[in-house]
Amino acid sequence: MNKPNLLIVGAAKSGTTSLHHYLNQHDEVFMSNHKEPHFLINNEAGVNKIPNGINKYRDYVRLFENTKNYKYRGESSVMYLQFPEITIKNIAKYLDDDIKIIIMLRNPIDRAFSGYQHVKRYNKMENYTFKEAIEKSEKRYFENNKITPASRYLNIGLYYKFVHKFKSKFKDNVHVIIYDDFINKTSYELSCLFDFLALEKNIIDLKKKHMVGGWQWKNESVKDIFMSKSILKSILKIILPSKAIRKKIRNYFMSCAINPVEKLDLETRKKLLNFYINDIEKLEALINKDLSIWKQ
Repeated sequence: MNKPNLLIVGAAKSGTTSLHHYLNQHDEVFMSNHKEPHFLINNEAGVNKIPNGINKYRDYVRLFENTKNYKYRGESSVMYLQFPEITIKNIAKYLDDDIKIIIMLRNPIDRAFSGYQHVKRYNKMENYTFKEAIEKSEKRYFENNKITPASRYLNIGLYYKFVHKFKSKFKDNVHVIIYDDFINKTSYELSCLFDFLALEKNIIDLKKKHMVGGWQWKNESVKDIFMSKSILKSILKIILPSKAIRKKIRNYFMSCAINPVEKLDLETRKKLLNFYINDIEKLEALINKDLSIWKQ
């Protein structure tokens, strides 16, 4: 079986989608078309909590059929980082010891706010303001078996304990990328990653952007129209069989239905920095990286 030997484990909203697609351009790397199968945690974390997750091992390995000629076969499940004990246990059960682990980390304050906006965009369950959501996120997550782990906005950013567990287990097979560096020096960070993976430094097309955030629906009614499955959408598929044309039409109407996201207010940012500061400092020591930009 062509099992995966490369995992991007998170964190969510830290550039993982872009990295997934960049790696997939490399001649010696295959990244699964199903980007976030979450097989290694889906059954234990809750099959109702993770949308589009894969539960069965046979379905998981099918993602990597006909890939024996690739040096690396990978997938990117961003919630693995939140569940290191489950992920590590199931890596040992289903995969091989030479697995390579990539962790991407973003300023936890910005990541929390971006994560909230993402959940709010694509899930009907998020009806709170950001301030309300971060206060209620842990309680409602454990009380409701259908709420996504992506809604644990603050918990996801407590990186130290997660990274420590992965590094303790996999040691030199763990590579950490800081989001700020990835955005500002993408080619350099990819070069470092290729060194880590012992790959030739292929030219990667960086022009296409993936999962670009920074927008919100103008109102809930508009969101419901775009997010729900309707008879109208089914009819349009028949009338307009071209997926490319439908996408252009959808993008046009979406541009009329969204607004830019307002910036996080300074008071909330200060409170969150106070919440995260100790964890950031421990993480700095763990990965030997100056993260002073996160403390501003």
